[in-house]
Amino acid sequence: MEANFIDVIIAVYNGEKYIKKAIETVQKQSWQNLNIIIADDGSIDDTVLFVKTLQETDNRIVLLQCSHKGVSATLNAAIKYCNAPYIAMLDVDDLWHEDKLNKQMQAIENGVDICFCLLQEFEDFEDEVARTHSKRNEPLKGYSKSAFLGRRKVFDTFGLFKEDVVIGDFVEWYSRVIRAEQPIVMLNEVLAFRRVHDSNMTRFVDKNAFLSLIKKHLNEKRKDE
Repeated sequence: MEANFIDVIIAVYNGEKYIKKAIETVQKQSWQNLNIIIADDGSIDDTVLFVKTLQETDNRIVLLQCSHKGVSATLNAAIKYCNAPYIAMLDVDDLWHEDKLNKQMQAIENGVDICFCLLQEFEDFEDEVARTHSKRNEPLKGYSKSAFLGRRKVFDTFGLFKEDVVIGDFVEWYSRVIRAEQPIVMLNEVLAFRRVHDSNMTRFVDKNAFLSLIKKHLNEKRKDE
């Protein structure tokens, strides 16, 4: 395995609508030294069929078929499978700028273990009723899976995702990084794009779950001091 190789994980459950675009956004990266790990969480639609079709033209695509245990368990299975020195993750309905991995690798090779980038939301609603979401026009600091690139060893240091966390699995994991005061880099550039649609609104509206996680770890940090 080359020293600058990246395993890109896309965890998916019933994502036939988005999986092709997600894979394409990775294939189009200017950083080509990578594998694409599709971790399927027991989909019952045509997701697996689409992935197998794409595998015929790109041998970098790996399909992990898991039983349906939730996204956190599926991500953990994929991380355990990965053996590249670097790991990136992409939510199946999100997209990347073509230079996302290239610019993050340039930053991370300066000595840090974790790099994030700015993230821009875009709307993709079919149901007019779902248009209650207040779109953020300004970029967000992307403390999320799709904006993440890290060395494989950070999951040995901080552990895997907690499989009993239904909403905010990455926030919970990253709070462990914060508690340890682990240095990170945040690139001041929009390199990830988060799709907001009627099927994933819970990613944005359940703020109480995120706030409770942050509060919990702040309290634990105070106890440690």
